[in-house]
Amino acid sequence: MYYQHIWNRVEIHSIIYGSVICFITSPKLKILLIFGIMAVFGLGVSIAIIAIGGGFANPTSIFKPPTSTNLWTIGQAIQPGTALNYSVTKIGNHASPWSSLGEHSSLVNSTVAIKFVQDRGNSKNQNLWKVLLHIINATNAKITTHPNVSSGVVMMSKQQLTNAGPVIRNFLPYYEPVESSILEIRDIALQPQYLVVGAQWNSISTEVSTIPVKVTSQENINTKAGKFNAYVLSYTLGPKTSRIWITPDIPLPVRAEVYNSQGQLQYKYDLISYAK
Repeated sequence: MYYQHIWNRVEIHSIIYGSVICFITSPKLKILLIFGIMAVFGLGVSIAIIAIGGGFANPTSIFKPPTSTNLWTIGQAIQPGTALNYSVTKIGNHASPWSSLGEHSSLVNSTVAIKFVQDRGNSKNQNLWKVLLHIINATNAKITTHPNVSSGVVMMSKQQLTNAGPVIRNFLPYYEPVESSILEIRDIALQPQYLVVGAQWNSISTEVSTIPVKVTSQENINTKAGKFNAYVLSYTLGPKTSRIWITPDIPLPVRAEVYNSQGQLQYKYDLISYAK
């Protein structure tokens, strides 16, 4: 009778959540448990949304989602006077899936110097960089009266480094191969992107499939500009995998080796010096 008396005083509440049945002896505990379950469920959903929104394939990123400190934006570390020098090979007739620029001109074993300065002549618009380019081209010795060397000025927006003005016609045969190699990252990273392994930045649509462009690994690389811990952005279009190496503190990629769908080299480049 004693046990029966105790049992009669217990109010049993059954809550079914999935396959779990919880027995609660107090309305207050019932409310607390419901709020606890909802809080955990809401947190899990939020983390999943963050991970999915970043396009992550790595399951661990669901539990360790990236933050704003992991975002990389083209041109983010540029200051007045920032200079980058590259060795570049760009094959003109090997088309890109991103643009048709530079199809008729090439840069082979060439040097490209890029320097960013503030446009003091345009005080009304402080959102532009005046970009000085100096190109030593070993491809064609018959382009101009100074065939192996060409210099030009291009106005670029501080956001995404997009062209903000016309380019002198005589300079286009030199500049377009730069746009379709070093600056082609502008067509891939259309907005700030997470620089973490597993993050998808873009995709390439073909007749039969959609090919993801993802950060696939992180590795140490040596260049003439120094040693970098870089993230590898890659995609496989055809028989060969294209790779672009990016570091958080450099405003443009430090290395690239990119192929077209026929497995032909489209372009490759290496950073040879960098000055902030």
